[in-house]
Amino acid sequence: MKLKEIIATSDWEIIRKIFLRNYPSQKKSILGYEFVYKKLRAKSPTISSMVLYCNKSEPILKGDDQFHDIYGIDGTKREDGELEKFSLSLTPWSQWLGSSLSENILNNYTKEEIISHCLFDMTFHGFSEADIKKAKKELDIIVKDSEDPIRYVIVSDLFSKTKWQHYFNVSDETWCSEIDSATIFKREGHALAILKTLNSKKDKSNIIAKITTKNKKRKILKYFK
Repeated sequence: MKLKEIIATSDWEIIRKIFLRNYPSQKKSILGYEFVYKKLRAKSPTISSMVLYCNKSEPILKGDDQFHDIYGIDGTKREDGELEKFSLSLTPWSQWLGSSLSENILNNYTKEEIISHCLFDMTFHGFSEADIKKAKKELDIIVKDSEDPIRYVIVSDLFSKTKWQHYFNVSDETWCSEIDSATIFKREGHALAILKTLNSKKDKSNIIAKITTKNKKRKILKYFK
């Protein structure tokens, strides 16, 4: 059975009551959920290998609504051999509709409860697919940025003409001879801010080095004086 099938034969008024019983803090946003529900009834599903599961979890913070963890499994396995569980909050709604309902979810929840929990999860980033696309784009940028191996370190220029170099460790406020012990900065501007403080003192021999951390090895690419 697909999610689309139970939505197509459901009644919003019944779902609304069940939704607010499970998520009373969302009462002010109920019109947004109704809008999404109507969109789902009108939308066609796309073929999906995803199977939906749902587990009841404890609230993250005291006073929060009861948390129901919706996730998908499509047969993909992790390195340890266990099945991968996928968060679906950034998934296009048509793929939600084409997802199958597991025995786990059908045996533990009514159809109206399933729809309620899916509505809550699929609107985590907003009440339109445009909001979801925007959130996904922003997340992709963050992930790409985090995977960029370029970083910056502060180097003492006193020994630039020798084989010895010293790198600054911010947490200890000390200089170390190993680059692996140096504080690395994701942003050049952050490194420059610390460098400015260091060079405001009598010693102005410190510089910035651009490095790569590819393959978990630190290598200097360029010096900035």
